[in-house]
Amino acid sequence: MMTLAEQFSAYSRWRGAAMESVARLRSWLMRNDVGDAQADLRLQYVIERLREDKLTIAFVAEFSRGKSELINAIFFSDFGDRILPSSAGRTTMCPTELQWTAGATPESRLLPIATRVLQAQVSELKLKADEWTVVPLTAGSAKELQGALARVGEVHRVSQDEAERLGFKVDPRGDDGLKPGNDGLVEVPSWRHAVIQFPHPLLEQGLVVLDTPGLNAIGAEPELTLSLLPNAHAVLFILAADTGVTQSDLAVWREYVSVGQGRQRGRMVVLNKIDGLWDGLRDDARIEAEITRQVQTVADTLDVEPQAVFPVSAQKGLVARVNGDASLLARSRLPELERALTE
Repeated sequence: MMTLAEQFSAYSRWRGAAMESVARLRSWLMRNDVGDAQADLRLQYVIERLREDKLTIAFVAEFSRGKSELINAIFFSDFGDRILPSSAGRTTMCPTELQWTAGATPESRLLPIATRVLQAQVSELKLKADEWTVVPLTAGSAKELQGALARVGEVHRVSQDEAERLGFKVDPRGDDGLKPGNDGLVEVPSWRHAVIQFPHPLLEQGLVVLDTPGLNAIGAEPELTLSLLPNAHAVLFILAADTGVTQSDLAVWREYVSVGQGRQRGRMVVLNKIDGLWDGLRDDARIEAEITRQVQTVADTLDVEPQAVFPVSAQKGLVARVNGDASLLARSRLPELERALTE
């Protein structure tokens, strides 16, 4: 069974072979005066689409569900360390795209939160370089990549009026918006969006990893919910086994992940932190029974099939990958999730 990286490599090779075949067909038609200008344009369009083809996998979760650790385990274990910060609390404060474009410069591009008042979408602002804070990166430097990704968690404090002007809800109790501190100020993200251009084997093959903040707590960009998430090839919604499906989780699922008909395809639920059940007191049969029970409960709550819920331990999966521990990797169930991603 091929790993996720091997699957992406195979897809990349297929894409390259398809481009070559279409290019040869185009040349043959031109040499033999077969076809016309319209057909030539169509073939050129196919070639460009294949060249620019990206495969986007989005990760959605509330805070402290292990989302960043899951991304580390699936994509970046080859660095031998955590690339995305995964400490307790909020580590991702703005939507972050990790990608690589051939010929690009390794860099971190950060869009200040103040641009929310411009009434311009992020896609529009991507064409305006002067609106972004750009930090050059050194290709192959895990430390610089770690530093760049740590910056997406930066915050600063503003008045309640300023927070609302930037589009955030403010709620004195913190139940339906950002809660002011004792000084009356509100903590908001420093950045609205981040694009990390970095050469990595999977990113070079057209993979785009979209890491999202805790959408329900800080308010989502309309473009994120209306464009980026709906157009992602796969959306992984991460829950934690130690909390189950909270009201906040359920709101995110209904409002951002599973809205409208026909959205179930490509939507996967990950029940993370199953290693919390490995307490040394329960035998394997009892652990398996508890995991099965939790999977069924999650499926019933979210109205999905149990087969769409994948119990994993991202932390143990990462450790297993770094240390080359095949037994621990199998117990983490990470390969089962990766296999589903390739189907």
